[in-house]
Amino acid sequence: MKILVTVGTTRFDSLIRYLDETFAGLAYEFTFQIADGKYKPINFPYFRFSADIKTYYEASDLVICHAGAGTIYKLLEIKKKIIIVPNTERVDNHQLDIAGYMASNGYAISVQEFTELAEGIKKASVAEMKVFEKHDFDKTLEIISFCMGDLENKKIRNN
Repeated sequence: MKILVTVGTTRFDSLIRYLDETFAGLAYEFTFQIADGKYKPINFPYFRFSADIKTYYEASDLVICHAGAGTIYKLLEIKKKIIIVPNTERVDNHQLDIAGYMASNGYAISVQEFTELAEGIKKASVAEMKVFEKHDFDKTLEIISFCMGDLENKKIRNN
């Protein structure tokens, strides 16, 4: 199984180190995207950033990622199976919220402890995740209509 691990633009050395050390020699092919991380994997290939991250996404059977909204939604749009690992080393814990939402609604698997990753990978290999349906959000006409109505109401009041 080909697994991409991506941390986006923030460092998540503890996740990279855990996976690199724990899964060495097993039947998984990991590739790590480590951002500006200080830990450099020794058992699997890695890169810091890629202008063409989508190629890595598409070549993977599974993606393990931090709980960054941009990463998650991009992966859901291309229908990738994902395991979300919130980066609780960050100052705020907003990643717990998005990971919880995605897992409770059947879009992804979420783990909070690294020791849950082996089971999460097994589960992801057979799980049928809910397909995310992207809905375009364009409220331009409603906003213009609202503003024009507000302007019209002000004219009536001022006359």
